[in-house]
Amino acid sequence: MSLVNRVIQRVRRDYFRARYQPVAARVLATPPLKPGNLPFMLLSMVHQRDVHSYLVAVKSFTHFLNPERIVVVCDPSIGSEERAILKQHVPHVELREAHEFTHPDMPRGGTWERLYAIATFSPENYVVQLDADTLTVQPIPEVLEAVRAGRGFVLGEMVDTPIRSLAATREHALPKVCPGAHIQSISEAEMANVGLPADALYVRGCSGFTGFPRSSTMRDDMADFSRRMTAKLGEDWKRWGTEQVTSNYLVANAAGTRTLPFPKYGTPDCATGETAFFHFIGSMRFINSKYEATSRHAISLISKAAA
Repeated sequence: MSLVNRVIQRVRRDYFRARYQPVAARVLATPPLKPGNLPFMLLSMVHQRDVHSYLVAVKSFTHFLNPERIVVVCDPSIGSEERAILKQHVPHVELREAHEFTHPDMPRGGTWERLYAIATFSPENYVVQLDADTLTVQPIPEVLEAVRAGRGFVLGEMVDTPIRSLAATREHALPKVCPGAHIQSISEAEMANVGLPADALYVRGCSGFTGFPRSSTMRDDMADFSRRMTAKLGEDWKRWGTEQVTSNYLVANAAGTRTLPFPKYGTPDCATGETAFFHFIGSMRFINSKYEATSRHAISLISKAAA
């Protein structure tokens, strides 16, 4: 990409981010959340810059499904001002520190602490991981059904995203492995060769919205997977994206996991009038006005419900 194109992209991103921020801040005028009674924990890791986004995400989600517990794993950037805002708008939120959720056999940073927090809570809780850049605008009965049935769920990247054996995962990934390949593709090509169980599975999903049923082994399984992949990939296992690979592996092997229907649950570039849950991943967040417009719609739903 030329320097001119990079500058144009940056200006465009800054423009749409500037338009989005005052819209997201409107969530501060909505009432505080009340505790729900659905039998799951909603967990997110939140950075200082994403507090308003998170509040729109959590309030729009709980408009449709309100859990009995909400946990925020605080990025080190979260200070007293952000904690006060979170407590004001989610009075029953449990604020935890990222450094509580580390393990000597796992990398640190990225979303590793978030995933280990999920594993830590999983023996006693069905845990739904919710990214701060998500928005829920229509009913999501598939999620409630999964929670009540004790089944895992994950965002897919296409219609009928398959859950594959590790051998099939390797076969699918190998054509993408070349100099400069993404660590996700490299990991997917190698996990069949690290001594994991013969019946282990994998799904090329997105960790931004994932449901983990109760599990007494998730922590040990996570540490074992990370140890094996570290032995195979060395320092590359610390690269951004390996935590998503690990999340995909863990949920694929959880009880009864299914991928959510796509594009009812998906990214904005594939959305239709039936899309109920949007994930505005980084590359799609501020390239146009969709995040702003969908956030405005979500806040309107929240406000009307409280009126």
